[in-house]
Amino acid sequence: MSKIDFKAVMEDRSGMVTLTDLALKDGAQLTGHVPATREMLRKLREDSQPAAPKHFNALVRGRQTLIVPNRGKYWSVVPGTPVATTAIDFTVWAKTAVPAGMRFSHFYRTRQFAYGNALAAGDSFEFRAGKRRVAHNGAPAKDYTGLFHQCAAGNSRFNIDLMTEGAGIRPQPAARVLIEIQEWELASGGKRL
Repeated sequence: MSKIDFKAVMEDRSGMVTLTDLALKDGAQLTGHVPATREMLRKLREDSQPAAPKHFNALVRGRQTLIVPNRGKYWSVVPGTPVATTAIDFTVWAKTAVPAGMRFSHFYRTRQFAYGNALAAGDSFEFRAGKRRVAHNGAPAKDYTGLFHQCAAGNSRFNIDLMTEGAGIRPQPAARVLIEIQEWELASGGKRL
């Protein structure tokens, strides 16, 4: 490349524009503050078709570790397919009272997400990274700390702690947990990165 022409058009405005960085991207898709991912990611292919979202159910009592696979069906994904990290969504239905809230964490209890409000038996709680949503009984919740979680390619380990007041070594509230992921693979643009 030897030359780039840039032209700004403004009407009834005044001010200053400073151009500090310029990023050029290979491919046909426009990009900006949020990258256009159409050329970088695509839904994982199973038997040459886009994979449906995966759902996993768990019954949790107290403090549990769950393993979530993000690798597609071994027998229907082309070997060597570069599977990408994806958002992971949790929906929790309290089977008993959960008096001191919940904690979600990765692997060795890192990247913790904590919700300190009590859940009554029958309450639902959504922690959805795919939609950036946290809700208690369908209403948006703001009383939480931590970040949304991702499910790495391969098998990821997640911890769920249902807390009691004065949480001891083995809190024992119970809940049903639905885990959802949409598996992705690198498309042509992602493979070039």
